[in-house]
Amino acid sequence: MIWRGTNCLPKYSWRWGKIKILLLDDHKILGQSIKVLLEEQEGVEMCTYISRPEDLDANLKNAYDILLLDINLRGEKTGLEMIGGILEKFPDQKIVILTSYDLENYRQRAFEYGAKDFINKSIEIGDMMERLRKVHEGKTQKKAVEIVNELSPREVEVLTELVKGDSKKEIAEKLHISERTLYNHIASIYEKFGVKNIVEAYNSGMEKGYINPYANKKEH
Repeated sequence: MIWRGTNCLPKYSWRWGKIKILLLDDHKILGQSIKVLLEEQEGVEMCTYISRPEDLDANLKNAYDILLLDINLRGEKTGLEMIGGILEKFPDQKIVILTSYDLENYRQRAFEYGAKDFINKSIEIGDMMERLRKVHEGKTQKKAVEIVNELSPREVEVLTELVKGDSKKEIAEKLHISERTLYNHIASIYEKFGVKNIVEAYNSGMEKGYINPYANKKEH
């Protein structure tokens, strides 16, 4: 959750004008709390909160300066997966990811897809306003460092199936590969993650953002 902090907020000139923010977060209590907190800030003209992805397009037509987008959303797509479609329809829209999952792979993908910043929800409000001000003024946030030993698309598929608990034979059949090839992929995953078993691989995959913690979660 975003914190008010104990220090006085810095005073900015806001020479680009106050910010109009659209916030999409399907956790209603948290979303409403963030909206209230943002609207208390000197540099925010307004903050509109919506909880449903299907309401996004209609609201973006109202020309918001910044879209704050959560990653984990109920529906077919995550916030990360929505970025490309949003920018196709609204190419000038500035998008900032606001999430509780500050994972290196998520961060890298967010910048690759076109997000202007990636902010953890545990941030203090003064620091958040400074970040939003920079985005509003067109200053590009430093992108994430390239991930070393990144998994290949096939290895991501293998890891995703492994954590479901299916047998090696079942996974090989599902992915239309031989068991020997499957074991080679598993060995490569373990080597890249520096782990020795599936439990360690799962934990490492979570930390790096390869495994969606909400993939099988239908309710908050």
